[in-house]
Amino acid sequence: MSSPHTNKTPQAPNNEQHLDVLIVDWQGGLRGKRLPASLRQKILNGAARMPLSTQTMDVWADDCDPITGLALSQGDPDGLCIPDTTGFHEQPWNTNSEQILCTLHTEQGIPSEFDVRALLQTHVDSYHRRKLNPVVAVELEFYLLEGSSRISGVPQVPERLSVAGQPNDLQLYDMRALDRVTDVMHCIHAYANAMNIPAETTLAEFGPGQFEINLCHHSNPVQAADHAVLFKQLVDRAAHKHGLMATFMAKPYTEHGGSGQHIHVSVLDDNGHNIFDQGDEAQPTRLLHAVAGCLSHLEASQLVLAPHGNSYRRLQPDNFAPVRRDWGYDHRGVAIRLPETRGKAARLEHRLAGADANPYLVLSVVLAAILSGLDNADTPQQAPLLAGETPQATPLTHDWLSAIDQFEKSPWIRSVVGARFCDIYSRIKRHEAGIYNRQVTDMDLKTYLPRV
Repeated sequence: MSSPHTNKTPQAPNNEQHLDVLIVDWQGGLRGKRLPASLRQKILNGAARMPLSTQTMDVWADDCDPITGLALSQGDPDGLCIPDTTGFHEQPWNTNSEQILCTLHTEQGIPSEFDVRALLQTHVDSYHRRKLNPVVAVELEFYLLEGSSRISGVPQVPERLSVAGQPNDLQLYDMRALDRVTDVMHCIHAYANAMNIPAETTLAEFGPGQFEINLCHHSNPVQAADHAVLFKQLVDRAAHKHGLMATFMAKPYTEHGGSGQHIHVSVLDDNGHNIFDQGDEAQPTRLLHAVAGCLSHLEASQLVLAPHGNSYRRLQPDNFAPVRRDWGYDHRGVAIRLPETRGKAARLEHRLAGADANPYLVLSVVLAAILSGLDNADTPQQAPLLAGETPQATPLTHDWLSAIDQFEKSPWIRSVVGARFCDIYSRIKRHEAGIYNRQVTDMDLKTYLPRV
C-alpha cells in the first residue's frame, strides 16, 4: 500500500474549465494559449499576451527571424491580445471549454501592422466613411480523407465515400456521399450551431470525399472571416472525432478538382438599399464598376488568393477554377461571376481564392478592389464571357514566384496591406517557394531518372 504522503502529479478535476485565447496568423491558422477560467476577466481586459512574431511565421511555423527581423533579434516582444467584442464562445469538442478570438496590439495599444483582423477592419472602415456597408458570404470547399492520411502524407479517399466507382469517383450532387457521412455532417453543423456560426447549404462536390458548406451572408466582414477560420477549426475537430481527416488544401489530388473559397459581396447604402441592384436599368452600373475594380487588381492580389505552391496546381484550365482575368453573368468558369443583378440578392462572386487562403486577407483585397472600382466608376474593358465562347481574356499566372513578384511590385497592394506587411510577406513567401521548389518530387524521379 502506498504511503498517503507519496508525491504524485496533481490531476486537474474533469470539470475544470479552461479558456483558449486565439489569434490568426498570416497562413490563416489559429495560434493561441490555454488559460484557466479564473483569468476570464483579465483576458477580457486584454491582459493575455503573445509574441508579435507569431503572426508572421512561415507555413512550417518557423518565425524566420533572419528574414523578418521580428523575433529574437528584437527580443521577440509580446503583443497584447485584445479580445473580440462578441466575447467567449463554446468549444463544443472540449468539455467545459471556451475560446475567444483576439487582435494583437502593440504595448502602445495600437493594432499590430501585421494583424490580419485589424487589416480587414481598416477596409471595412473605408466603406463606412463613404456611408456604405459591405455584406459578404464565404463558401468553403474541403476534402474528407482517411484518418491515416495525416501520418502517411498520402491523401486517401475514405472507403465509405468511394460511392461513384471507377474510373474517376466523381460524386457531384450525389446524395449517397452525404448519406455516408451523415454522422460527420451532423457533428459539423452541431459544432457550428454551438459556436453561433451560420452554416447552411451542404453539397457533395466533384472529387471523392469533397464537400462544400456555405456560410450565411454577414454584414460584418471581420466576423464573416472569423466564422470562416473557426469553421475550418470545427470541421477539423469533427472529422477527427469520426476517425477522418479534413483538409482545406487547394488541390490534394492530382486527378481531382481543387477546393475553392468563393466570396459573395453586395454593398448597402445607409438606407439599406443594395447599390448593386440593377433595378430598371439596362446594365447594373455600380455592380459593373465593382467588377472592373476586381479585374484590374487580380494579378496584384493573386499571391493572397493563391498563397502556396500547391495553390497553383488548382489554377488549371478546364477545372472550374479561374485562369483568366474574365467575368460573366452566372458563369462558373470566370474569375468574377454575377449570379444576381436585380433585387436584394444582387451581388458579385469572386471565385479565384483557394480554400487554403487566409479569409481576412482575401476579404481585404476583394473589398479594396471593389471600392477602387466604385471610386473610379470604370466598367470592364472586355465583354462578359458567354456560354460556349472561347476565353480570350488575359491569363493569370500559373507560377508562384511570378505571383510573388506581382504582389511585391504593386503600389496598389502596398496601399492595401501596408509597406512593411508587403515587404515581409513577400520575403516569407519567397523563402517558402525556395524550399518548395528545391524538392525532388516523385514525378521528377519517375519521369527523368530512367530517361535522361
